[in-house]
Amino acid sequence: MNVEQRVEAVSRQLGRRIRAARKAKDFTLDALSEQTALSAGFLSRLERGETNASISNLIVIADRLGIPLRDFFEGSGEDTQPDFVVSRAKDRSRGAPMEGKGYTYRLTSGTLADQQMSAFELTYLPGESLPNESLVHKGEEVLYLLEGRLEFEINDHVAILEPGDCVHFNCEKPHRGKNVGDSVAKLLMVVTPVDSLAR
Repeated sequence: MNVEQRVEAVSRQLGRRIRAARKAKDFTLDALSEQTALSAGFLSRLERGETNASISNLIVIADRLGIPLRDFFEGSGEDTQPDFVVSRAKDRSRGAPMEGKGYTYRLTSGTLADQQMSAFELTYLPGESLPNESLVHKGEEVLYLLEGRLEFEINDHVAILEPGDCVHFNCEKPHRGKNVGDSVAKLLMVVTPVDSLAR
């Protein structure tokens, strides 16, 4: 299976999980569209695996459906959960990353009983940034820059992050990031609490 086929497979799986969650909550596409400010056409294409969603879109969808964000990636967690999860780099690299607007991302955390956080690896190509509008959602985030150079903006404050730099912030404040270096920028993003992303 080549990279393009893996991207399509991941998109279809994510779409099936979103559709199942929507139907379990007895939401129509139009109702979810109204709740999320995302078009019904976009949501329909997302459910069919014909398009990708940004993390911010997935957070909004999970919030409106009243489920943890992790359910889109690892199922509903109905089985007994372990006390720890090892996420191997070689296993994560087999699947294609998901695409957001201006970045790609991979889920790096596992699923625990009473889980309180989710972690993602974000990758920005040189010059790429989040959309012009800043993101706002529930909870807290920690961004740890693994490599590259990133401009981070929150409210009216701007900080340039170098490898090893970290920012911890309230997600309810408008925020965004931009790769201002000449190479790829990779970050570890930790969002907590998981259930704050769901009503």
